[in-house]
Amino acid sequence: MRQGSTCTAVFALAGLFTMHGFAQDPTVAFPKNYRVVMDNPDVDVLRVHYGPHESIGVHDHSGYPTVYVYLNDSGPVRFVHQPENVILTRPPTHTGAYRVSPGLKERHSLVNLSDKPSEYLRVELKDVPAGCVKREFRGAAPEPPLKPGTTVEFEDSGLRIERVVCDAGAACKLPAESAPSVVVAFSPAELVGSGRTAVTFDRPVAWVPSGASRKVKTSGPEALDMLRIVLLNSH
Repeated sequence: MRQGSTCTAVFALAGLFTMHGFAQDPTVAFPKNYRVVMDNPDVDVLRVHYGPHESIGVHDHSGYPTVYVYLNDSGPVRFVHQPENVILTRPPTHTGAYRVSPGLKERHSLVNLSDKPSEYLRVELKDVPAGCVKREFRGAAPEPPLKPGTTVEFEDSGLRIERVVCDAGAACKLPAESAPSVVVAFSPAELVGSGRTAVTFDRPVAWVPSGASRKVKTSGPEALDMLRIVLLNSH
């Protein structure tokens, strides 16, 4: 941990809580619905897909603090949480919206109640200890027209989330940070580092190491909307 972190004391406890095996790893039990798109010592990022009216059986999720990033306009999804059979319905989501969860170990089944598919990312923060993210937060999708610039939408002791908007045909700079970050683009883009060739975002996630600056170039005719998730308590 970096010096000054207020979360070190709970890190070991959080690790014990989240690192034990689970009955049903969703990427194994339901590989068409849950795919790993990024895995490193800091994060696990899962790409999640529920087809129209699709039902998914019981599976488990870690207790890591998690950012849910919504990739499309979808309908409601009903979750049945075990073992209490508690039913919760996630409302419709919108492209570019997100939810921050402090972390909760889950076992549930689900059904997509809509004619629309549901596409989103689970950004599981493995190196942000439980207790660093102290509150749940819902970030709304931006209203058009998109205004170029960077806006901090959420900040806690564990992470900071910025909304970055680039004009069509322009390049935006992501300045170096003392902590690594995950960048999610909601339209086609390329990530360019100093002395490197452009790298297309991978489904649609990119990793920026601590101390590194990057430029992001739009690949389409529209303004580019991105989220940058900065892991403030990473090693």
